[in-house]
Amino acid sequence: MSFDGKLVNSYTPNNNPKSPIEGFEIVTCRELPDYEGGTILEEVRTAEEFLNADEEALDDPFYRVFAVYRKETNRTKKVLADFYDIKQAVSFIQDLTGTETHIYSY
Repeated sequence: MSFDGKLVNSYTPNNNPKSPIEGFEIVTCRELPDYEGGTILEEVRTAEEFLNADEEALDDPFYRVFAVYRKETNRTKKVLADFYDIKQAVSFIQDLTGTETHIYSY
């Protein structure tokens, strides 16, 4: 695995039909200052969003792993873990699913 950039998006289907989880998603996130002196976390999905967030970001991007639930459960998402190293996020999903995780933007 070699990644030239820090913008990463990925979706890996869950092969277990009995599980309420449809798949697992990796989304790049940035921590940005808010107007009240605190911080907010923002999901970044496009190069334009990444470059805009890069100017104000307080730290390096991190990668949030979500469990995406099936439509029968209103297709909600729940956060499973955050990683600063994309290789750890990919390994985490591969350990859960037993299948290869493909990155579709970076």
